Parts: sequence; C-alpha cells; structure tokens
Amino acid sequence: MKIAHVSFDYYKTLQNEEELLEKHYTVTGCAEALQRLGAEVVVINRFDKNSYLKKNDVQYYFVRDSLPAKLRAWHLPLKLFKKIKSLDADVIHMHHLSLALQTFILRLVLKRKMAIIIQHHGGPPPGKIRTLFYSILNRVADGYFFVDVEQGKEWFNGERQRSKVMSIMEGATFFDFTTRDSSRTFIYHNRSEARKKTGINGSPVFLWAGKLSARKDPLTVLDGFEDLFGKWKDGRLFMIYQGGELLDQVKEKINGCVILKKNVHLIGEISHAEMEDFYNSADYFLLGSHDEGSGYALSEALSCGCVPIVTNIPSFRMMTNKGQLGALWTPGDKNSFILAATIVLNKNLVEEAEACINFYRQSLSFDAIAQTAVRHYQKLIQSRQKI
Repeated sequence: MKIAHVSFDYYKTLQNEEELLEKHYTVTGCAEALQRLGAEVVVINRFDKNSYLKKNDVQYYFVRDSLPAKLRAWHLPLKLFKKIKSLDADVIHMHHLSLALQTFILRLVLKRKMAIIIQHHGGPPPGKIRTLFYSILNRVADGYFFVDVEQGKEWFNGERQRSKVMSIMEGATFFDFTTRDSSRTFIYHNRSEARKKTGINGSPVFLWAGKLSARKDPLTVLDGFEDLFGKWKDGRLFMIYQGGELLDQVKEKINGCVILKKNVHLIGEISHAEMEDFYNSADYFLLGSHDEGSGYALSEALSCGCVPIVTNIPSFRMMTNKGQLGALWTPGDKNSFILAATIVLNKNLVEEAEACINFYRQSLSFDAIAQTAVRHYQKLIQSRQKI
C-alpha cells in the first residue's frame, strides 16, 4: 500500500524543509506511524523550493510554483498535481477540505485506481452556498476524514457523500518534536514531582488550556467554580491561555469574587514543551467549548492522565470514548458543568486517570490513528478497484 499525504499551504517565515515538517507535525507523526505499519508513505508539500529528503523512512517532496504560500479557492497548483500523479500511489490523502476546485481538477488528472481522501482540520461548516459548492466539487473524493461522523455530515448535502464520512482522530502532538517523544512512557505519574517544577498545588488541581474566547466559554466554567469551590475549598484552577477576547472579562470576574480570586490562577502563555509538566501536575482537565474540530489540548491531557470534564460536542464525545472517560456537560450550562464535575470528583482518580492514558494509546496516539487510517484506506482501495 502506497500512501501520499498532500499539503497545499505553507508559511513564508519557514527557513527550511525541517521547519516545515515540524510545523506540520500532525502529518509528520501520522506518516511515520503509517510507515512503521508497513505502508510506503510519501509526503508532498508546496514550498518555496524544489527539494527532497528522507526522514525516518518517510519520503518528503517539496514542490515550488509561482502561487502564493496560502492558496485561494481558484488557484491551481499544476506542478503539484503533476508530481502527485507521478508517484502512482494507491491513496492520495489531502489535508484541506475547503480547496474543492483543486480536488475536482486533481481527480481528472489522477489514474482511475488512485483513491482520494480529504481530511478536515478544524473550522465550522460553511454556509449554505459554500456547502453546495463544496458538495458538488468534493463529491469526486472517495472518503472524508472527520473526528466524528456527525461533524462530517454537516458539510455535505447528499446522503451519498455523507455515507463517505469516516471517523478518525485528526492527529496527535509531540512535546519534543526532535526526539518524537521517544522517552515518554505513557503511564500515570505521581503529581508531586511535576508540581515541584510547575509550582502548582491544590487538592484537587484543575487545568484549563485554551484561548479565553466565547467559543471556549471560560465564563460559564468560572460560574460553575463559584459553587464548586464552596465544597472543594482546597481545589485550585490554573488557566493556561494564548489571549482571547474575553481576557478582560475573565479577570474582572475573578477579581470580583472572593472565592475565585483565592482559587483561580491565570498563568497565561507557556511554551508547548513545558505543557507536559503542567498536564502531569493536574488532576482534571476542562474546557467549555461550543464546537471544536478535534481538541489537541484534550488529547495531550488524556495522554498524561488528566481526567476530562469537557463539553458534550461531537469531537469531545469521540475523544472521551462516548463520555466514558470523565464526564461531559452541556455547553453554556453552568448547572450541567457543576453536575458533571461533581460526578467525576466522586470517582477514583487514579483509576480514571489510567483509563484516560489507555484510551489515548489505543485510540488517539499516532500509532492508533495510523491503524485506523489503514483500515479506512483498505476499504477505499477495494471500492476504487470496482469502478
């Protein structure tokens, strides 16, 4: 089985090919995991130079053209299409759902045996006109990858296309890209060692990692903690974030409430490499998201044994094993959050944490994603052979 992963966009600020591989770490990690399973994997990127390299047995081609780094809907990267066709892969795995015209033209260029998969990488479904446009042009694809099937069905009009939606985790991450986290053991760690590094304390410790935006809804979470900290007086909430339009409102709410001012700590932005210690310092992970493409922070938290108290949205349902890990709550509903948190806080913490790590390894890690992808690939290759 030969798989070609295709990325259309890149960043002008990148200095070399290695930086591009790290920027596209999700594709890099999945490609290497597929290669370990025995597939032949080629990754093709548009870039500002023509080049080739081989890393961890994966082949990487970089194709230069005269188009801008970020393609617009009408741009046709014909040099890239020519390279894709020449590789004679069984599956073309494309990482851009909204470039529908490009998908349509590429299908005309490719050999009949070559299956096309388009993967969704976040963002809400388009409006009615764009949904119709995408549905017409993207129908030439053989399959669509979404974290949850329910998400995918919102992008297409016809039942035939909706039947092509396949569930798969969007990707995983590395805390140390250079080593590919080779030293990680994926076992539950006693929190005391990590807390010495981070300075975090509390019983229990809750962790927020995400923008302070209306979409992630920190204000509803803080409303709930006004009640929760009345019972769990030694509990602490630590909030890691990269800005967000609600920052001032969050600060105002915390400063205006005695119990929140005592129990909530705004950390702000930290480096991604430091996040592992913060996850390993926390007991519970929470977000108030109203929608997400997947949830990389949740995935990372689960890998470290943080028990989730997150909203009942499609991607989070998939990532918590249909709510069996931690508890889910209704977005925007303070009382639902309080109930979910209360249920989780009365469960055995270590047992819950170990279940989170095990599920991550079996369903959300790069190796698990690769195994799921291979099953989907095989199905689509067989279907393509019948055409």
